[in-house]
Amino acid sequence: MSTARTTGTAKRAEMLQRLGDLARRFSTRTVFLHQVIAQTVGLSATDTRCLDLILTDPENMTTAGRLAHLSGLTTGAITHILDRLEKRGFIKRVRDTEDRRKVFVRVQEESLAPVVPKYRALGEAYKTLVEHYTDSELKLIFDYMEKMSEMNERLMADAVAAQREG
Repeated sequence: MSTARTTGTAKRAEMLQRLGDLARRFSTRTVFLHQVIAQTVGLSATDTRCLDLILTDPENMTTAGRLAHLSGLTTGAITHILDRLEKRGFIKRVRDTEDRRKVFVRVQEESLAPVVPKYRALGEAYKTLVEHYTDSELKLIFDYMEKMSEMNERLMADAVAAQREG
């Protein structure tokens, strides 16, 4: 990746503005795409993102407190989401065998059958989109996405901390 930057040019300012506009458009469309997919099974985008957080946990289960930390949502909001997901059969609460006070949340994978094909199609569409990029272009995209993800995590943590202080 080049460290050379063109500064002070109108063209660069235009490009940065366009990148910001595209990022906002992508973010908005992604939120609504997840909402539309979630609604097909009677859930919200937040519900399906919480399911994804559970599924991507190394042990395929987590606690409500950990979900609150990862999502930036309050423990009360997470409890409400988990109650709704449990009632609909998407998750199961499991008590820790060593510490009965601790409750883990596990996704009932069979409950995902109606939504898996939709997310699989989304993944295939993304894969088709990026297949034409060279390896070096993909590395640049990886770098950008990793840095944006890290930035979002920091900004979310800052926002959560500010909310708790205020």
